Amino acid sequence: MMSFSPILAKILGFFLAVITPFLNFFLTDLKGPFENEVEIAIEKTGGYIKGVCHAEPQYDLLNEANIEWFRDDIPFPFIGDGEISPYYAAWKNEAQEYADNGIRIFGITPYPEDYIEYGLDPRLPENREAIQDIARFYMEDLRGIVGAFQITNEMGIDRFTYPLTMEEAYEFIGMQLEAMYPIRGDIIIGYNLAALSILDMPIKMKPYHQYCDYVGVDLYLGCFENVLKSADQYLVVLNYVRKITGKPIILCEFGYIGLGETKSEEERLAILESYGYSSEEEARADIDNFIKALPEELANEFDRYADETPEYRADLMFTGEFRSHLYRELPDGFGLYDYPHTPEGQAEFFSYIIPKIRSLDYVIGSFIYMWDDTGSCYVCGQEDCPVETKWGLVDCDGNPKPAYYAVKEAYAD
Repeated sequence: MMSFSPILAKILGFFLAVITPFLNFFLTDLKGPFENEVEIAIEKTGGYIKGVCHAEPQYDLLNEANIEWFRDDIPFPFIGDGEISPYYAAWKNEAQEYADNGIRIFGITPYPEDYIEYGLDPRLPENREAIQDIARFYMEDLRGIVGAFQITNEMGIDRFTYPLTMEEAYEFIGMQLEAMYPIRGDIIIGYNLAALSILDMPIKMKPYHQYCDYVGVDLYLGCFENVLKSADQYLVVLNYVRKITGKPIILCEFGYIGLGETKSEEERLAILESYGYSSEEEARADIDNFIKALPEELANEFDRYADETPEYRADLMFTGEFRSHLYRELPDGFGLYDYPHTPEGQAEFFSYIIPKIRSLDYVIGSFIYMWDDTGSCYVCGQEDCPVETKWGLVDCDGNPKPAYYAVKEAYAD
């Protein structure tokens, strides 16, 4: 998460909201250099992709909501010496069931760490061909089940990119796209952008765009920062990526947290005291012991930063992405104008933004994050952490929320 001081955030947010229409006008690309690629991609996908992330096999509800695609992570396919992983085999069977029920699969290939764990470090040139062989395996083995591939996910986010540098991540993506492209047939392939990588990654990836049918964007305005306040800024970002790449665009992840609020200083202090500390300063000075006192899932997040300085870990905890997990809150200023983080605000957000996105003729699809609420946060493991628990269109019991009906109407043809 990223935040500025409340006063500066309000000033920046207001200024950016005012100039948003002008930015959209300047960035709108009426006729991209690869305009025919939009028509080709749409023909392959059978129309605008109406999708959701992390679906459950509630096929009647999915179909009723006009959701036709399921975006999901594909497990690493092998264990040992080329033996098919049972996790991959189980995933393939489940994906086939979705396909049999009219839900097409948008598959995400594994992260760099998965390849390294198998013994194929992407940073070593001698592993390039083997990694490309795995990419070709996915393409052939999942043909008829997977209609689109996204090569890995959200490079630029530390937890996903580790231990690669961004330059190494570009090559990791590019080598797989290059391998898949000649044999893809009616399947579309591409990669996605997230967070600050949206600014420079599409420029750095230009050598590989010849192998892309689309470029994806992951965007969660009003959820992980306190500056971008207008829903129309979705269009600014999409227009920018289109302008830079000239490629068809898919909004691979977008959504809005359906519940959460800011805690008071007294509530934050009580949380610190529950771990045996009386202030953030005291916890910073003893950061490693403080981390050990946290819930296991949250403490484990810091394992990958063991070689960093204590000051670095303290900044991650108190000014970085883990602050909201520590305090189980949405910080002050996190939210879009007109859309509070409530079930009703979440629904109103989808009702407004989905038609806006669909009006951009170069956007060929979008995936809502996500299908259902979760009982605990996948990052910190805490049940009352709003950061990763209240994104769903349905609740934890599978019952439709107001957002479900908003999406159903917005996705209707």
